[in-house]
Amino acid sequence: MFASPIMLLLDTSITLDHKRLREAVSDIHGKGFDTICVEFRNNIYDEYDWQGKQAAKIVAEETRRLGLKFVMIMPMLGPNIVKDYPEARQSWAVEHAAVVTNNRFSIAVKRVHNVGFVRTEPRVRGIAKAFRIVRDGQRIAEAVDVTDRMTYSIDMNIETTLSGSCELDGEMLVYVRYETDYMDFAFGGMRLSVDSFLEQYEDLPLDGYAIDEFGAGSRSSEDVYFVGGHFLQAFRDKYGYDFADQLYLMKHETVTGSAGKARFDYYQLTIDLTYGLQNYVKDRYAERIGTETEMFGGFHSTWWGEGNSGDLWAGNIDYFRLTDNLSGGFVDAQFDAERTMVSLTMLAESLAKYADSGLAYNMCWDRNTTKEKLDYYMRLLAVRNVRWVGHAYGYVGPFGPGYPDHVTWEDTKRCLERQKAFQAFIGGAVSKPKLAMMYVWESVAFHNNDYMHYHRLSMKAVLDKMMQQKLEIDVIPTSEPDLARYDALIVLWPTMMPEAAWQAIAAYAAAGKKVIFIGPPAQCTVEGRDIRAEFERLTGAVTGDAFPGVIYNGDYEYVEWDIWFTKSKIDMQAFPMELTDGEARLVHEGDLLGVSKGSVEYYAFEMPLTPYFDTLLASLDFARELDLPDDVIGKVSYRDEGAVLSITGRWGARINCGFQFRGNTIRIKDGVLVGIRLQGNRVVDLISEAGCVIEVNGSRMEYGLL
Repeated sequence: MFASPIMLLLDTSITLDHKRLREAVSDIHGKGFDTICVEFRNNIYDEYDWQGKQAAKIVAEETRRLGLKFVMIMPMLGPNIVKDYPEARQSWAVEHAAVVTNNRFSIAVKRVHNVGFVRTEPRVRGIAKAFRIVRDGQRIAEAVDVTDRMTYSIDMNIETTLSGSCELDGEMLVYVRYETDYMDFAFGGMRLSVDSFLEQYEDLPLDGYAIDEFGAGSRSSEDVYFVGGHFLQAFRDKYGYDFADQLYLMKHETVTGSAGKARFDYYQLTIDLTYGLQNYVKDRYAERIGTETEMFGGFHSTWWGEGNSGDLWAGNIDYFRLTDNLSGGFVDAQFDAERTMVSLTMLAESLAKYADSGLAYNMCWDRNTTKEKLDYYMRLLAVRNVRWVGHAYGYVGPFGPGYPDHVTWEDTKRCLERQKAFQAFIGGAVSKPKLAMMYVWESVAFHNNDYMHYHRLSMKAVLDKMMQQKLEIDVIPTSEPDLARYDALIVLWPTMMPEAAWQAIAAYAAAGKKVIFIGPPAQCTVEGRDIRAEFERLTGAVTGDAFPGVIYNGDYEYVEWDIWFTKSKIDMQAFPMELTDGEARLVHEGDLLGVSKGSVEYYAFEMPLTPYFDTLLASLDFARELDLPDDVIGKVSYRDEGAVLSITGRWGARINCGFQFRGNTIRIKDGVLVGIRLQGNRVVDLISEAGCVIEVNGSRMEYGLL
């Protein structure tokens, strides 16, 4: 079970119409979904209201009657207990720049909005911290806390103004304090929020839990930081210093290079809080359902752009660690772009390898879904052995197709039947790539500015281009203990990483294994140790600082809609180098941007977004397992001595090709979705849709029908 979950969104109308509720469950069952995940959305009622409780009970009864699994989606934690603990609400700090002249200053205060789930807006409530800044060029050379050396008043009109006096003239960074009606995620009573929801579900036969897009971060913007009492105390307890005293480091570089560690510490704490709350949810549900019973745990931690930019601010960027609390590898993706679907699907596969179940899920959808998109992407998921979380049945507004009132709803039955049959054919077989890419989320925290969005763009480009070139690759966390099983390692953005990861990479390179660094140069470990000199010795070139780079003036891919966080184009940067004892590999417009030393290569720009990446792909040909045409995609999975080949055409293309595998000549004509299982070197089973011709070593083969 839990092979094909779908979200059932209850709006006000359907909540009150019990006949429609029963029909909805029956309709979902008829299409082949096996798990219904219920959420109240666009609704004046919820699980705390009698009407909401009755609606949930009816859905639960119908799922049991039809043999389906039933899950309630838990909304954002905290708003359900905020009235009981108003003293433990979140406080936010937002940076404002000011210039003090003749001891006077005035600031136009920024309007900051809530992030959903509560009806009230943040209110300005004074100053959290203020610093008088002295710069050396663009970097801060001195920051003096002047919070207690200033007086101010707040004028609230259509626009809010904060003005006052300060003893010291010059540049000042003022962190305006906002009070909110969200709970401070570090508040010890946050577990009561989970308990409160569980109490509402007391009479329901639950089969698991789902917290949709939950992260214990600001979620609002890169400019919002927590300064509530509980959060600040948790920070002091964990790191031994005051976060408020370091606020200026979150957006600015210093001459001492100390900003990276402070940023990492802040975001690591939000991840810790996310992990702790999710883990508590998991434990409470396991306690209720029983550890002997299979339990669903979802959803995805990837959101807000299907990548890691907003996830940093939201407190859920460490996908691998957060997978501990889920029943598989979960991602969220959109049909809008093939690159997003391909890359996030491959990420789900990698996350699944770190989950107990080994299962991968993609909650994918589209604002403008078509039959063609649904057909192709469901085949893509089938080939990659990734399960679809249907999004969604009910009124969704702008967020995807609202089933059953959508042209693709009738096609879902066929898509799910085909997908389930194909994934049963693959079974427990998994890929065993020779290539790995280390996911260094810590470097995103180091940058914490507009440029950090390029980490996501490059990651997606690497994965997409690998699949198109039929090169299997694992995405691995910085905590991966066994690099030796890979023949080549890509380290995207080595700027900042844990000491253990840095040492493991150095040992891997010392063993003669191929290491490819891409992006801004290494600077420090998360523990605060400077590794620039070690990186220069490893690469054979002096790389300097990660700030600032120079604008890259060549051709590169920039998909504007994929940058959700800025209204203007972000220029791509390059980081020119000088050789020491390395060799030049890539010179662009007179700038040295690629070097090598022994088995180590370093490309100091976003190479995956440029035509230069084709050269790197060519050097990885040794890892290709299937030689297929451009309009065909495939995957090789292994179990014991056996192998499974899964193949489909891109978009509307049919499979018409021949290739070699384990000494066999395989030819496919007019195929749509084809699976081939081998035991040792012998083909033992095949599956396909009708009308396909499959030959193995010149003999036409019979196959099972999808």
